[in-house]
Amino acid sequence: MAQTLELPVRLSLAGPVRPNAEVEVRLLLGHVMETGFRHDSSGQQVAKDILQFVKVHVGDALVFEAELGTGMAANPMFFFSCTLPPQAGDMVVSWTDDKGRTGQLRRPLVYR
Repeated sequence: MAQTLELPVRLSLAGPVRPNAEVEVRLLLGHVMETGFRHDSSGQQVAKDILQFVKVHVGDALVFEAELGTGMAANPMFFFSCTLPPQAGDMVVSWTDDKGRTGQLRRPLVYR
Protein backbone atom coordinates (compact mmCIF):
# COMPACT_ATOMS: atom_id res chain seq x y z
CA MET A 1 0.00 0.00 0.00
CA ALA A 2 1.41 3.39 -1.01
CA GLN A 3 1.86 5.95 1.71
CA THR A 4 1.03 9.62 1.38
CA LEU A 5 3.62 12.26 2.18
CA GLU A 6 1.81 15.42 3.29
CA LEU A 7 3.93 18.55 2.90
CA PRO A 8 3.30 22.21 3.57
CA VAL A 9 3.36 23.73 0.09
CA ARG A 10 3.30 27.34 -1.01
CA LEU A 11 2.40 27.87 -4.67
CA SER A 12 1.99 31.29 -6.24
CA LEU A 13 1.86 32.76 -9.73
CA ALA A 14 3.44 36.09 -10.69
CA GLY A 15 1.92 37.70 -13.74
CA PRO A 16 -1.49 37.92 -15.35
CA VAL A 17 -3.56 34.79 -14.79
CA ARG A 18 -5.42 34.68 -18.09
CA PRO A 19 -5.50 32.43 -21.15
CA ASN A 20 -2.19 32.05 -23.01
CA ALA A 21 -0.34 34.34 -20.59
CA GLU A 22 3.19 33.57 -19.44
CA VAL A 23 3.54 33.52 -15.66
CA GLU A 24 6.33 32.84 -13.22
CA VAL A 25 5.50 29.95 -10.92
CA ARG A 26 6.94 30.05 -7.40
CA LEU A 27 6.87 26.75 -5.55
CA LEU A 28 8.07 26.14 -2.00
CA LEU A 29 7.99 22.60 -0.57
CA GLY A 30 8.31 22.28 3.21
CA HIS A 31 10.59 19.27 3.60
CA VAL A 32 13.64 18.58 5.82
CA MET A 33 15.71 17.05 2.96
CA GLU A 34 17.85 15.09 5.42
CA THR A 35 20.92 13.74 3.56
CA GLY A 36 21.74 10.81 5.81
CA PHE A 37 25.28 12.17 6.30
CA ARG A 38 24.56 14.18 9.46
CA HIS A 39 24.75 13.00 13.08
CA ASP A 40 22.59 14.27 15.95
CA SER A 41 23.88 15.52 19.32
CA SER A 42 24.11 11.97 20.68
CA GLY A 43 26.24 10.80 17.75
CA GLN A 44 23.48 8.81 16.01
CA GLN A 45 23.26 9.11 12.25
CA VAL A 46 20.12 10.96 11.13
CA ALA A 47 18.23 8.82 8.61
CA LYS A 48 18.12 9.90 4.98
CA ASP A 49 14.81 11.54 4.06
CA ILE A 50 14.75 13.43 0.76
CA LEU A 51 12.33 14.27 -2.00
CA GLN A 52 13.37 12.51 -5.19
CA PHE A 53 10.96 13.78 -7.82
CA VAL A 54 8.80 16.88 -8.22
CA LYS A 55 6.46 17.40 -11.18
CA VAL A 56 4.07 20.19 -12.08
CA HIS A 57 1.28 19.74 -14.60
CA VAL A 58 -1.08 22.37 -15.98
CA GLY A 59 -4.01 20.46 -17.36
CA ASP A 60 -2.44 17.52 -19.19
CA ALA A 61 0.84 19.32 -19.96
CA LEU A 62 3.99 18.72 -17.91
CA VAL A 63 5.46 22.19 -17.29
CA PHE A 64 8.16 21.41 -14.72
CA GLU A 65 10.04 18.31 -13.60
CA ALA A 66 12.97 17.94 -11.20
CA GLU A 67 14.96 15.00 -9.88
CA LEU A 68 16.40 15.99 -6.51
CA GLY A 69 19.29 14.58 -4.53
CA THR A 70 21.23 15.02 -1.31
CA GLY A 71 22.69 18.35 -2.47
CA MET A 72 19.30 20.09 -2.22
CA ALA A 73 18.70 22.25 0.86
CA ALA A 74 15.77 21.88 3.23
CA ASN A 75 12.51 23.49 2.11
CA PRO A 76 13.42 23.57 -1.59
CA MET A 77 12.09 26.49 -3.61
CA PHE A 78 11.66 26.52 -7.37
CA PHE A 79 10.97 29.32 -9.85
CA PHE A 80 10.01 28.62 -13.45
CA SER A 81 7.95 30.15 -16.24
CA CYS A 82 5.05 28.56 -18.03
CA THR A 83 2.36 29.57 -20.47
CA LEU A 84 -1.16 29.08 -19.20
CA PRO A 85 -3.56 27.05 -21.35
CA PRO A 86 -6.45 28.61 -23.29
CA GLN A 87 -8.99 26.88 -21.04
CA ALA A 88 -8.87 27.19 -17.25
CA GLY A 89 -8.00 23.96 -15.48
CA ASP A 90 -5.91 22.74 -12.56
CA MET A 91 -2.26 23.15 -11.68
CA VAL A 92 -1.11 19.92 -10.04
CA VAL A 93 2.13 19.58 -8.07
CA SER A 94 3.16 16.01 -7.25
CA TRP A 95 6.16 14.64 -5.39
CA THR A 96 7.78 11.34 -4.44
CA ASP A 97 10.34 10.79 -1.69
CA ASP A 98 13.14 8.24 -1.38
CA LYS A 99 10.87 5.88 0.61
CA GLY A 100 8.23 5.74 -2.15
CA ARG A 101 5.74 8.01 -0.39
CA THR A 102 3.86 10.35 -2.69
CA GLY A 103 1.84 13.52 -2.35
CA GLN A 104 -0.08 15.98 -4.45
CA LEU A 105 -1.42 19.52 -4.38
CA ARG A 106 -4.15 20.55 -6.82
CA ARG A 107 -4.98 24.23 -7.38
CA PRO A 108 -7.60 25.45 -9.83
CA LEU A 109 -6.59 28.16 -12.29
CA VAL A 110 -9.31 30.79 -12.28
CA TYR A 111 -9.25 33.21 -15.22
CA ARG A 112 -10.77 36.63 -14.68
